[in-house]
Amino acid sequence: MVAGGQGSETPVKGSECEKQGAYSPGQVEVFSAEQSEKKDSADKEKPSILKRVLGFGAQIYPDRRAGRDRRSGRDRRVKQVPFEGPDRRSGKDRRKAKRRIRKLRIPIFFKLSGLSILLILLVISTISLSVLREQKKHFTRQLLDLGQSMIRVASSNAADKILGEEDLAMSKLVNDISSNDQILYALITDHRNVIKAHTKIDLVGKIYRKPTIKRVLKEEKGVRASAIYNGEEECLFFEAPVMYQKLKIGEVYLAISKRRVLENLRNAKNYFALLAIVMALVGVFLSLLLSVYFSHPIRQLGEITLSLGKGDFSRRIKVSRNDEFGDLAYAFNRMASDLELQGKIKDSFGRYVTPEIVEMILSNPDKLWMKGSMVEATVLFVDIRNFTALSENRDPEVVLRLLNDYLTRVTDTVIKYGGHINKFAGDEAMAVFGAPIAKEHHAEAAVKAALEIQREIAELNRQEALRDMTLHIGIGINSGPMVAGNLGSEKRMEYTVIGDNVNVASRLTSIARAGEILITKETCDLIKDDSMVALEGKGKVPVKGRKREIMIYRVLGMEDTKNVVLKKGAIQA
Repeated sequence: MVAGGQGSETPVKGSECEKQGAYSPGQVEVFSAEQSEKKDSADKEKPSILKRVLGFGAQIYPDRRAGRDRRSGRDRRVKQVPFEGPDRRSGKDRRKAKRRIRKLRIPIFFKLSGLSILLILLVISTISLSVLREQKKHFTRQLLDLGQSMIRVASSNAADKILGEEDLAMSKLVNDISSNDQILYALITDHRNVIKAHTKIDLVGKIYRKPTIKRVLKEEKGVRASAIYNGEEECLFFEAPVMYQKLKIGEVYLAISKRRVLENLRNAKNYFALLAIVMALVGVFLSLLLSVYFSHPIRQLGEITLSLGKGDFSRRIKVSRNDEFGDLAYAFNRMASDLELQGKIKDSFGRYVTPEIVEMILSNPDKLWMKGSMVEATVLFVDIRNFTALSENRDPEVVLRLLNDYLTRVTDTVIKYGGHINKFAGDEAMAVFGAPIAKEHHAEAAVKAALEIQREIAELNRQEALRDMTLHIGIGINSGPMVAGNLGSEKRMEYTVIGDNVNVASRLTSIARAGEILITKETCDLIKDDSMVALEGKGKVPVKGRKREIMIYRVLGMEDTKNVVLKKGAIQA
């Protein structure tokens, strides 16, 4: 692959890094690239802090944009991916989770209309049945009183006429009684049950046979009222004896039709049915008004809730009502305002601290998470070589633009591989992998990020070639235990990592020449044994602050630099 410092090419196995504890200068280390695509896709599927805290289905740190987007002033949330919640799942979650059963959708208008019509029909039916029952009783009572009074009159006047055999007078009496259109027939019989007078003259002189009594309704003072059938019509039948000196000399019979009562009841039923229809139509109209009155704010609430789920916190419910819906709209608008303010604070605050720190502060504002702790992490330093000479005699705005573009590319690359930019110091950037969010393969991620930073700077140099401005960077990487926590005063603090291993990474950056990536043996040992990277042993070098020299390696370029996956394998010449 690439020759060592003395020009010799000696193949050495990657496991010798642990067995021998050091490489001799000039050795070249090359690793196999098998399973690189699997590893890359596995890294992409790891859940980010945004998904766990905010529930957004966004990529890692969508609020940290590239240079052109940040300088253009466009809204950060324009590119945000729609919300992924229980209703919007994908991949394994969609296949494994229980799907929501979609039920039949019934609009509020139909529900209110059906309920109002049901209530109206129930109320009117109850009232109408009660009224009709009372009317029937009342009409029947009136007919009973009428029949009893008429038959008493006929019974008291018929005695003399029966004894005197005054057939003409008895016929006149019967006809007078039958003049009422409700009377079906009336008749007078003697003690032998022979008809002496009848509404129908052709029946006079015949033996009277009483009709079959259906039921007795009332019997009082010798007058009995019963219910009989005259053909298919039910009617009231009255009978009373004709007495003369306490002797029964005959009987008077009277039949009254109930047709008028039934007609009155039928008219009452029609009236109540018409009233029910009119009230049902009124109920449907009122239901329409109520459904519009209630569904409009509910529909607004649903639409704006979906917008909030997608990250659009600018929408509000336009409801000016002094009722419970008004209170709900006011509370919802307050919540949306707070979320919008929180988003703005997060966006603005994210320009000064890393996204992980912002998430930790917002999710645990009262927790002492910033208390110092020992962590296992990897630190990466990147610095521009001869930046002072590059910036001399140039327009400050041009230099600042170039520096911002350079730092933006570094930041985006570090975030892409799961690290975070801890601080900027002029043209130097410090990145941490594995803290504050623990990451298993933090050393591999740091080396991958360093290789991609080199490609990004090469691309930047091609863009700046016409302006005669070229950047050359050196990168130093070290892994190991270090103290992580909040550092500063009560008025201003920052989350950072400190310790001897951080200092070593910084010293490697100063040692690295333009275009070099230097890593320590500790970082080399953390690289897995089943993939490839080309390393050149640089030997042991002294480092300020340490008594013993440390073994360092130079990370070389790879054949497939588009998707770099570092996995340690055999070293090839």
